[in-house]
Amino acid sequence: VIQFGAIAAVALLYWAQLMAMLRGLLGRDPAGLRLFINVVVAFLPAAVVGLLAHDWINTHLFSVGAVIAAQVAGALLMFYAGNWRRLNARDYGDGGEPELTPRAAAGIGVLQCVAMWPGTSRSMMTIVGGYFAGLTPRRAAEFSFLLGFVTLSGATVLKSYSSGAAMIQVFGWSHVLLGAAVAAVTAAVCVRFLVNWLTRHGLAMFAWYRLAFAALLAGLFYL
Repeated sequence: VIQFGAIAAVALLYWAQLMAMLRGLLGRDPAGLRLFINVVVAFLPAAVVGLLAHDWINTHLFSVGAVIAAQVAGALLMFYAGNWRRLNARDYGDGGEPELTPRAAAGIGVLQCVAMWPGTSRSMMTIVGGYFAGLTPRRAAEFSFLLGFVTLSGATVLKSYSSGAAMIQVFGWSHVLLGAAVAAVTAAVCVRFLVNWLTRHGLAMFAWYRLAFAALLAGLFYL
């Protein structure tokens, strides 16, 4: 629920794209309409799987071992995606990547479902999906955060409805609002950093970080 702050930060950072989607719905921006359709198509798999598999995920995947496995698997996927993009860059190039299609957006949405595995990272999976769709790192990150705006908004509304009263009773309004404020500030800083870093250096640093963190968790809990 405190991710509502991060949602607000993304809305401010990508306000132009959100307004383009709104104009597209009103019939005044064809590109904005295509972006809206792609975001909706990418959102639907997570909406369906999240509702159907929520209880199973909570029962089977919330463990230290599952998180360590997700960290390692995610790192390997990031290395593969980075190498795949370098090998295929000649086919689209940074200045001429293909238009994102609903089919490719659906593929990104399927990868977002994998992020329900704790320790995987929603933004990582969707950025990797953007790589496989032929997007540049900047475009892949942009679509990832626009998709995150919709996905996290839906999750926030659902969690607030189901558990909001209990959260306020346990933590109080002040702590929840403070968490949201901190999430907003850190998200604004981190999104800009991430996009700039990806444009210059790619995913490798984050993959090495995941491997190091997995080793740290294994050392703390199993040695």
